[in-house]
Amino acid sequence: MTLATTYNMPHFLQAGPFRVRYENGFLRYVSLGDTEILRMIYFAIRNRNWTTAAFTITDEVIEQHADSFRIHYGWHIDDLSIQMTGWVDIRGEADGTITVDFYGKALNDFQKNRIGLCVLHPLDGVLGQPAEVISPDGRIANDNFPVFINPHQPFLNIQTLRWKPASGTVWQLDFSGDVFEMEDQRNWTDASFKTYSTPNSLPFPVAVSASEEFRQNVVFGLSKQAIPNGVAVVETPEKVIEFNPTRPRIGVGQRTDGPPLTNTELALLKKLSLSHLRADVFFRFRFWQTLLTNAIKDAQRLGVPLELAVFFGNEPANELGALQGFLQNHDVTVRSMMLYHTETLTTSNELLQTLVPLLRSEWPGLLIGGGTDDNFAELNRNLVDFELVDFVSYSITPAAHASDNLTIQENIAGQPETVLSARRFSNGKPIHISPITLRPRFTTRAGTVVERLNALADPRQTTEFGADWTRQSLSALTTIGVESITYYQSHGPSGLVSGDTVYPVFNVIQEYQNGAR
Repeated sequence: MTLATTYNMPHFLQAGPFRVRYENGFLRYVSLGDTEILRMIYFAIRNRNWTTAAFTITDEVIEQHADSFRIHYGWHIDDLSIQMTGWVDIRGEADGTITVDFYGKALNDFQKNRIGLCVLHPLDGVLGQPAEVISPDGRIANDNFPVFINPHQPFLNIQTLRWKPASGTVWQLDFSGDVFEMEDQRNWTDASFKTYSTPNSLPFPVAVSASEEFRQNVVFGLSKQAIPNGVAVVETPEKVIEFNPTRPRIGVGQRTDGPPLTNTELALLKKLSLSHLRADVFFRFRFWQTLLTNAIKDAQRLGVPLELAVFFGNEPANELGALQGFLQNHDVTVRSMMLYHTETLTTSNELLQTLVPLLRSEWPGLLIGGGTDDNFAELNRNLVDFELVDFVSYSITPAAHASDNLTIQENIAGQPETVLSARRFSNGKPIHISPITLRPRFTTRAGTVVERLNALADPRQTTEFGADWTRQSLSALTTIGVESITYYQSHGPSGLVSGDTVYPVFNVIQEYQNGAR
């Protein structure tokens, strides 16, 4: 037997035939041979804005045997105005059963959207495969994991979940302590499905009182029962809409939290042959003309057209008129424009019906896009008449749910999944992803104007890790046939260069662009 109290280092454990990676309080990669069965079992405390509170592990003890293990640790939180304490007990048995017990106690009053255990399911071998859900009242429902991204929860009211992946073995999860359901996390480019507690149909946020307690339990193992009539859905997403893989145009976003381009930065960026400079126009922001003027100057110096993300309020036609009048006084080319509502960060048919005829009349060569400036989920849940637009647009961040290196590397696989689904529901419209950032650009829609102007940089973006992540993202999106991508910003902490410093991601873009010619 091995006893360990080492923090932040992965431990590779056995529960009968299953190999498990334990790291930072969570189980990852429950695998049988080379087949991943579960991606992760963990707990999350999420505040009223869906931000996950950080926790500290205490008194961690790992008992490791040849074919079993036990892990016990305490934890506490003092983050996001949340104070909690609790413990987790994890047991892996020689017969392959894995049990996770979670306990938490609130130490202050706060508001939460979710507290408790979550289980991630990988995509490989699962898409289209059959599943059976047993509800707390004993009702049984049979269905399949979705092939294309489901905008809403594919499975609800889960007490027991049985599923049969492509390997043919039926696995089982049993949940207690709350009502569980599953969401398709590809909506946020996570390469997984997530079974979690507290249904989204319930009102949130929820007030938590000091001394309130939470207990949950999940048990995983081989199912003793088959899934009656469980048949996989045979569907090949790549063939639903034919496409020709093309190398996407690559642009960058405007820096809004600092000075314009210096001559040194300009000389460096010109080597990249960028496609466009993206600028956001929030009419709600009284200095929108100043910001747009700065973007125009940077675009002129770079010799590239603008891509405009325009956020309209209650008088979109008048606001568009003001924008057109402003641009007529500047010598700049606008290649594309994405039309969004300020309040929702999405496009609506009403907005398109109001503005597209005006744009077609005034700017016949302009590419018009619609979708969302938020995660793919908001596009998937708010479809429009795509015949009115030239392209579909949405943004990507790999850290919507977790920001550790391992998770955001995993989530690269979720990016092409969004493209396949978008191509399907838009009947093959070109896809523009704008922008891609490592860190989410905002926390709440109410504060998005200011938050986006002053979004903090992810420090990994300036490292070799950030460069490698971008290289893999580019490869995945090129293979699946995206037309245009906006990565990060032009310069500064969230950019490709800063002064005479060239970040590793700059070299990735340069190598890619050189390969495209």
